[in-house]
Amino acid sequence: MQKGSKKEKIKEVVVYTAESSAIAEMLIEKLENLGVPARLGSETATAGVFGVPEGSRTILVPEKYAKLAKEILEIK
Repeated sequence: MQKGSKKEKIKEVVVYTAESSAIAEMLIEKLENLGVPARLGSETATAGVFGVPEGSRTILVPEKYAKLAKEILEIK
């Protein structure tokens, strides 16, 4: 381990909930191709609750990329 290096915790935010994991994966690939780090999240605890259909998947990005990700995904 290098001196003075600390692993910084990066806060992630949900920028989109897709109808299926396949759609979410395509959108993540689009974001990553445009330089926005993204990953697939799963909100299993809320599946079927609050109008979130089962099988839906969330897209998470580091907080500092949230605005850009929403612009890329055209979320208003």
